[in-house]
Amino acid sequence: MPFTVFHNDVSAVRLILESARMATQAISGKRLMTLLAAAVVIAGSPSLAQPKLIIVEGMHFDLGSIPRGSVVQRSLTLSNPGSDTLVLGRVDVSCGCTGTVVSSTAIPPHASGSLLITFNSKNFSGPVEKSVTIHSNAADAALTVVRFTATVIDEIALDPLYFFFRDAVVLQESVASITVTNNSSTPLTLSAFRTQMKGLTLTLPDRPIPPGASVLITGHLMATEPAPALSNGVFVTSDNPHQSDVYIPVYGNVRAQTLD
Repeated sequence: MPFTVFHNDVSAVRLILESARMATQAISGKRLMTLLAAAVVIAGSPSLAQPKLIIVEGMHFDLGSIPRGSVVQRSLTLSNPGSDTLVLGRVDVSCGCTGTVVSSTAIPPHASGSLLITFNSKNFSGPVEKSVTIHSNAADAALTVVRFTATVIDEIALDPLYFFFRDAVVLQESVASITVTNNSSTPLTLSAFRTQMKGLTLTLPDRPIPPGASVLITGHLMATEPAPALSNGVFVTSDNPHQSDVYIPVYGNVRAQTLD
């Protein structure tokens, strides 16, 4: 039997459809509000909090001119402007000449710690560049590299840097000399020497070397047996506070005596 819709029935259908549309919109609106509320909760959750690491003094610093043998330090401020605790891991250095100490391995949000960097210039001369790498949980950079430079000054300069005994002969004295220059601001006294090399002695200056002056140190070798290649050294004791021991390598060769 066909279904007949009268005028009043059409109005009722329209009313039902409009009510359904409004209900759908209301549900969608509630869904939107729910999603927004969830987004706010998630954004504020600890899982999305971000620690940060800022080196207040910058990523590079210069220690300037330092005497060879001196140990210098620089303290850097580690700031965490982030929203979660900054956890510091290991700190790597590019050279055994560099040491580091951190004040704390955990820095709270909006707090600061410190990193102490120590550089030993004993084995260097001239321009030097080193680096320190900080491992952390910083959101923007898990590795933070700090670089520093210095110019190491030889207050006791040697020319050449070694004694060289070319074609020394067994039981015959061989002589080699080097020039020592005092680049410090105070007189320099060379008082003694020590070596494990048999037959080697030095003639040291008998008075202090004035600032800016140079003198000769003479090495005397009386070898007791042939040696195709010499590779040894001698330590000279000085009163310089930064270089109390000056190491001078010894190279060359020793020939056996020849019978005429």
